Amino acid sequence: MNPGTSRRALVVGGLLAAATAAAARPVAGAARSALTIAPEVTVDLRRSNQGLVATIEPTATALAPLPLVVYHHGLGRDTDAILHRRSTAAIREHLVAAAASGYRVVVSDFGGYLWGNERNHRHIDAVIAAHRRRGGAAGPVALIGSSMGGAAVLSYAGTHRRDVACVVALQPALNLAALRRRGVPVDAAFPGGYSNARHGARSSPTVIARDRRSRYRGMPIRIWAGSLDHIATPALVRRFEALVRRGRDPRVQTTILPGLRHGDALIGAVPTDEVLAFLHAALPPAPLAAAPEEPEGPEDPDGAQRIARAPFSIASRIRT
Repeated sequence: MNPGTSRRALVVGGLLAAATAAAARPVAGAARSALTIAPEVTVDLRRSNQGLVATIEPTATALAPLPLVVYHHGLGRDTDAILHRRSTAAIREHLVAAAASGYRVVVSDFGGYLWGNERNHRHIDAVIAAHRRRGGAAGPVALIGSSMGGAAVLSYAGTHRRDVACVVALQPALNLAALRRRGVPVDAAFPGGYSNARHGARSSPTVIARDRRSRYRGMPIRIWAGSLDHIATPALVRRFEALVRRGRDPRVQTTILPGLRHGDALIGAVPTDEVLAFLHAALPPAPLAAAPEEPEGPEDPDGAQRIARAPFSIASRIRT
């Protein structure tokens, strides 16, 4: 990302961090007071049976129901970490930018570290159903996942084709059996431990892609990984891409970023404008009402015009 974008990510991340840290403390009742934050979005926090759920929406008035973008965290992360850790500023930038452009973006704990198992998929179902009950757009949704979350959203997409418009997979875990052999803690999510024979056809993206009837056919999929990535290795990414391309109308595109390892730095190297362009092409955002023009301030002695800027506020709430 360019230096200007990085600075903006830190500002948005820092403001969102302050709001989330204050709002995440247990409270009784429905609402907390308004908090000053970035102008583009509002954030609503709720407790659910899958943990903390954050809904990020544009501050601007939507002129149609908001399409849904679901973000799934990786191993060692949860909603709280995504919202306020300094190291996760890059993913926050992607998500805030998506929401501000006309989506409802949901970030959830999804029940913990479930690696795309059936319970994980039920949690994604629940988020989609809640979005529709709250007046969101009907029809397919966009999924974004990182690492373990990449496995979750890709496996969900591969088994729920009608519900998914597109997938953004950031350094995704693609082959659960290979990860298990390397000591990655996959087994705990599956009764009796993970195996391709018992679980692969629903949970491992590579196994799903091997099936010539794969539901990945025709689905827009965008993958970013690093050349030094030990989870989404270049070999595993190329293998997955080749399997998907056997299907009808393949629409998978991969980018291997040179010199980058698995981690938050890799997500920071993914251009936000490319993520948005991909989402907009596959699932158009809701149109937003134009913001009123800001009045010009008085002219300075040197002739420069000062622009009046009012503070922005956001209602950030936890509901139980």
